[in-house]
Amino acid sequence: MPNAKVKVFVIWEPIIFSDLTMPTDSVLRHVADTRASQYYDRDHLVSKALQAQMLAHGVTGQDYFVKDEYAWDTMAIYAPGERWESAAAPKPDFVGAPIVDASGRLAGYLK
Repeated sequence: MPNAKVKVFVIWEPIIFSDLTMPTDSVLRHVADTRASQYYDRDHLVSKALQAQMLAHGVTGQDYFVKDEYAWDTMAIYAPGERWESAAAPKPDFVGAPIVDASGRLAGYLK
């Protein structure tokens, strides 16, 4: 959806051995869309907040992937205008994981 009005935040975090350092330029190039901003979250702050947010809204089961206390390899889509400004963040309209498997459902959701 190259013309869709969206903002994407890609959060990289150390979960498995290959993630222990910041992503290289070749990894970052996997997300080349200019609407995407990429960040490295060494301390898992976004992951922990996302997991707490999903649990608070009753988003459980196979809709997200949790490794220990982290939500990872997960996408969360929010309605236009929603702002994630506090612990009482809005419920995502769409959650999918792992990303490679949820991409098809995402395309259907965005249509």
